[in-house]
Amino acid sequence: MNISRVESLVFGVEDVAAGIRYFDDWGLSCVERGARGAEFRTPAGQSILVRPATDAALPSAPEDGSTLREAIWGVDDDASLAKIGAELSRDRDVGMDAQGTLHARDAAGFAFGFRRAAPVKTPPAAAADRMNRPFDPERRARPSRIGHIVFNIPRQDIDTALAFYLERLQFRLTDRALDTGAFMRCPGSNDHHNLFFALRANRASFNHAAFEVRDIDEIVLGGKYMKSRGWRPNTPLGRHILGSNVFWYFDNPCGGRTEYFADMDQMDDNWQPRVWEKNPGFAMWMIDPDEVPALSRI
Repeated sequence: MNISRVESLVFGVEDVAAGIRYFDDWGLSCVERGARGAEFRTPAGQSILVRPATDAALPSAPEDGSTLREAIWGVDDDASLAKIGAELSRDRDVGMDAQGTLHARDAAGFAFGFRRAAPVKTPPAAAADRMNRPFDPERRARPSRIGHIVFNIPRQDIDTALAFYLERLQFRLTDRALDTGAFMRCPGSNDHHNLFFALRANRASFNHAAFEVRDIDEIVLGGKYMKSRGWRPNTPLGRHILGSNVFWYFDNPCGGRTEYFADMDQMDDNWQPRVWEKNPGFAMWMIDPDEVPALSRI
């Protein structure tokens, strides 16, 4: 089951215009806009769909209001897609749409799907984009890909949810903090995590989606631009301990949060999962942590 990445995120949104404006400002390319909302794409070919919360075609979610309705995972070949369909069909309903996407629900009750990953086109090499040239004050982030997604999950469900992804879908455990949650990476990825189940909220809900940018400079420029557009930071700029990535989170009108991230740990097949009795901490450092009065940290 060569699951390689997050392929698509489908949001059901109460204020569709605000959701579209948010992802425009976030730095994604809008490829379709109309009565049903909008579709955005990353340069890696992943999609973000902003749909009205009242759209009857959307699967239900464990929480009301604007939220992520479905996460689609990308697989590398038809054989993997067929194997996933057969495995899931053993104990749950599985459907396939006209575009060849499998749809089901995971062990925690979240709607998810699988389809062939879009081919990644490598852009031609560009000249080094140094900062020591005339500075554009309107410069902002242009995320390259969706790196990971995070769900809140009730404490009593964590072991069942982990077993489902690790044993049946062959995700790999990277780190687990018994008081906080578990970081997993999909079989075809070396990122520290592509999926995290967080325990602090102790309920089933969407937490955030993370978008990779080039470096800390792009995070700072992107975050400053988002603030200038009126969007509220959910955290200060900082660097995580588990995963080591630099981050900046913002509240998303489509539900949960979005995160700019860069410089995440990469794990090879020799990595041995770590289990922590207590999480070693949210961040190594944060700049101006008092800037955000109430942090909704994972």
